[in-house]
Amino acid sequence: MSQEGFWPITSSVDWCENNYVHSHYIAEFWNSVSSIAMIILGEVGARINPCHSFRFKLAFRLISIVGAGSFLFHGTLTSQMQALDEVPMVWTAITLLDPLMEINFGRQGKWLHIAQVLCAIICTLAVTIAKGTLQFIFFHLSFGLLEIASLLLMGRIYIKKKASHPAVKHLFEQGVKIYAMGVAVWLIDMHFCDYMNGSFLPFNPQFHALWHILASTGLYFLVTLILYNWHYEKGTKCRIEYRYGGLVPVVVKDYKN
Repeated sequence: MSQEGFWPITSSVDWCENNYVHSHYIAEFWNSVSSIAMIILGEVGARINPCHSFRFKLAFRLISIVGAGSFLFHGTLTSQMQALDEVPMVWTAITLLDPLMEINFGRQGKWLHIAQVLCAIICTLAVTIAKGTLQFIFFHLSFGLLEIASLLLMGRIYIKKKASHPAVKHLFEQGVKIYAMGVAVWLIDMHFCDYMNGSFLPFNPQFHALWHILASTGLYFLVTLILYNWHYEKGTKCRIEYRYGGLVPVVVKDYKN
């Protein structure tokens, strides 16, 4: 919520967290700190999974880039840093459509790559050029449509393989569940902010910060799902192994098979 500090607020949205409470130089402290989760998960995903395709390395790295952009955006609430947060989110969704299309319908021709590039250019221009409410609408419309398309394609994989591949069933259900929880707290933070800053709750639960953690965790599960299926369709025998206390799913080659 608006309060004067070091950076002039020029972003199209100011989230529910009170600004400049913990530092004169950081607008939204908890929203900034929670963005580090995305940087870590993206880096972990790129390093410990067998990403034998550039697309998956790029997808995981883009999650880290989104985290870095989110840290800068929430730390400053400037329109320039907002673009560094939102544009990589769109690019991540566009990147994941390529392997999803390949898994569901076989390898596509050059038309798909051309369409991806055009989509990335149009969305980037729409998000960076528009201002105010129009910018907010352009971003959420473009990113939302890409999210829905990806979820439908992942759902198609889930329906087809949930009985024969327990890993697919678990990754999809857990990923969607965690991501949906993130969307729920994002919506509450966006639309019921007045109730969380003293009028109903005695403290702000920092739901937008929680969205960062839940969304990045859910996305990690879903990217791992796509990677596992891509290897399977390529004929590589893989399994899912849970590391770091059984919390982090990792694709590993199944040498026994």
